[in-house]
Amino acid sequence: MEQRKLIAGIILAVPFFYIYGLTFLSLSINAEGYISPLTLTLSLLMNLVVMAGSSFICIYVLYGGGIKKILYRLYFRKSRALHSALLGVAAAIIFIFLVTIFVYFLQGLGYETESEMAQEIAENVNIYLLFIIPFLSALSEETFFRAFLQMRMSKFMGKPAAILLSSLLFGIAHLSYGSPLQVVIPFLLGIALGYLMMKNENIIAPFSAHFAFNFIQLAPFVFT
Repeated sequence: MEQRKLIAGIILAVPFFYIYGLTFLSLSINAEGYISPLTLTLSLLMNLVVMAGSSFICIYVLYGGGIKKILYRLYFRKSRALHSALLGVAAAIIFIFLVTIFVYFLQGLGYETESEMAQEIAENVNIYLLFIIPFLSALSEETFFRAFLQMRMSKFMGKPAAILLSSLLFGIAHLSYGSPLQVVIPFLLGIALGYLMMKNENIIAPFSAHFAFNFIQLAPFVFT
């Protein structure tokens, strides 16, 4: 078992180097003009392969078993699926409402809330990406940050600490947007998603919330 843990740890280093290596590298590189529907799609697919793929492989190395057992250990579960999905969407709507109030408050104080990268992504969104971006980002990030990292960390550091640490890692992963607000909001969102994960023990709840949050944020840029 110790050898399996060592191998899993080496595999786990891959997504950490990928996520945070690219994040900090992007701070010194101007990505303006490089964002397009194609590059967005490719980057999202790469994220899925690295984050969800490494989670899948780590579970296989640690416990073995077939695809169904691995998915079950990553909390892809059918129990109360509809309830979890509706709860996730409702949580996303409430969170967006609170974030909107918070952003308007900051703007009233004269704080710059715009992110150039977020704006450029929004300008490249079409009807196809309106569904692809929320789906792929939610699937890859919820599998890695919530279903794998958070749920495993909770076994040795407790649920509250696991939620906070995984949310902090989730927030830092958004540093590439170049705005402190784009780290704070994902951190707070991560706490909400982490709570949904712990409460339901089913990835459907945080996945639905994450999907709905991104979809609602992007929809106005497609239909206006």
